[in-house]
Amino acid sequence: MSLSLVLRSPRKAPVEDDIRPTLSDLVRQVNGDWQSATASAGSSWGEARREQAARLSAEAEWRAAIATLTETLAAHPRWTGQAAGASAREGIVIAGPLPILTDPELTQRFETWVVTPQALADALNGQQRLLPSSGPARSRSLVPIQALPLVAGDPLLEERFCLVLTPTMSLVLVLGRPTGEDVQFQYSFDSQAFHHLWARVRSRIQPTGKDKLTALEQSLNQWCPPLPDFRLITYFSQRLLAHLPHRVSAEALTAEDRNGVQFAQWATVPTPQVQAAAAGSPAEVDSSSPCHDAELLQAMTHEIRTPLTTIRTLTRSLMRRKDISKEVLKRLQRIDQECTQQIDRFNLIFRAVELETTHRDRPTSPLAPIALAHIFQDAIPRWQQQASRRNLSLDVTLPPDLPTVSSDPTLLNQVLMGVVEWFTQCLPAQSHIQMRVMLAGSQLKLQFEAQPNESAACPWSETSQAERPPLRSLGQLLMFAPETGGVSLNLNVTKNLFQSLGGKLTLKQRPQQGDVLTVFLPLETREI
Repeated sequence: MSLSLVLRSPRKAPVEDDIRPTLSDLVRQVNGDWQSATASAGSSWGEARREQAARLSAEAEWRAAIATLTETLAAHPRWTGQAAGASAREGIVIAGPLPILTDPELTQRFETWVVTPQALADALNGQQRLLPSSGPARSRSLVPIQALPLVAGDPLLEERFCLVLTPTMSLVLVLGRPTGEDVQFQYSFDSQAFHHLWARVRSRIQPTGKDKLTALEQSLNQWCPPLPDFRLITYFSQRLLAHLPHRVSAEALTAEDRNGVQFAQWATVPTPQVQAAAAGSPAEVDSSSPCHDAELLQAMTHEIRTPLTTIRTLTRSLMRRKDISKEVLKRLQRIDQECTQQIDRFNLIFRAVELETTHRDRPTSPLAPIALAHIFQDAIPRWQQQASRRNLSLDVTLPPDLPTVSSDPTLLNQVLMGVVEWFTQCLPAQSHIQMRVMLAGSQLKLQFEAQPNESAACPWSETSQAERPPLRSLGQLLMFAPETGGVSLNLNVTKNLFQSLGGKLTLKQRPQQGDVLTVFLPLETREI
């Protein structure tokens, strides 16, 4: 089983024979060559734009696979057999060159490893003293991500990979370049693929990681990769498709274009721009078009999230140290918080870009029952902190028993944070925001009501309104607050995100009283 996408990227110089086959070669050998015939067919698209679209699509497949893997592991039945050993771990996840799992709940349940350059591995394993030590030793409740070192220029670092082994499944995910071919994303539940990839990864580990490698192999020996269960493969494939942008509809393409579109090709740019590029039109996409915005934002999002993820990973490894002072720990926690907020912000922007640049007949975001109490417990303090930064106050009134709603938990959390960010940018200093949660028929209503400062001589007067920080449009998708430098999704894009979640967003403007922003979420009516 594999899902692959081909990019016609410039060929790199041949590498030395001792690092072949690549991980992508190994998955290809197990899955067979049937996919090559469909993936390598020609295209009439302009080379540069087709290449760019294919690259973005390949990365979208990888992100969709990681999201699906996270869902699959979260739903994984808790293992109580003897094979779990004293640690009671439910499986092993090996990724490179950066960690895949960051959810503390999953890292508690699954033994998590990362194969990464020597310097980063040393930092993750606590072998480098990056900060001065002081204060008494303290235990940490965080479960560490253990690291295996590679030499800095190892070709494995050019591929992204993830190997998963549990009592019920073995899975490999690879985003890389098979020898002599273009970049592809592939996955396989075949145990042979797991054995081949692990043997290749193991052979590249540096001698300095010998002790860690021995510990990992002892854990791997606890389980034998099981035969793939067709039900699990079906579930994973369906969830993967649900996370992908929708394919170009046949009606949107001309007969000539249909001949150049492959079955596994997924669109990341609107069809008119693709057709213009295919025709070699010198009139490139208008710089103010949504497509231009999307390409820029997708590139920026990738370039910003990657270093932030590395910083956060290093920060969390330092937070596990027992020899750092309380003051240093406090600063590390602040760094971790800021990195997480910015990563979530750019994840939301990227999700919005995908929604705005693909056809609206695409599937909506996968919905699941959510206990809002869990989301609010973590989100409300962050909303209040966000309001406090802009010299605002936020109070929340919740009913005694919060119902269960149907939504995407990760996306809902990010979208609600984006709503609070956008709303607070629109208000003058000293304002108060009252949030109320109540039932509204078959929906749950979250209402944010702006209230003026009662001590103001003439609240919400024309003078007061003029003092609001004006938001400026930044392309087709974003808004920019000049006074604070804050960037947020505009209201229309945010509305579309809520619509993809099965919800609704409305804004009632009351110049003399304060605006009211209302979010409607569908209640979960199925029996759980």
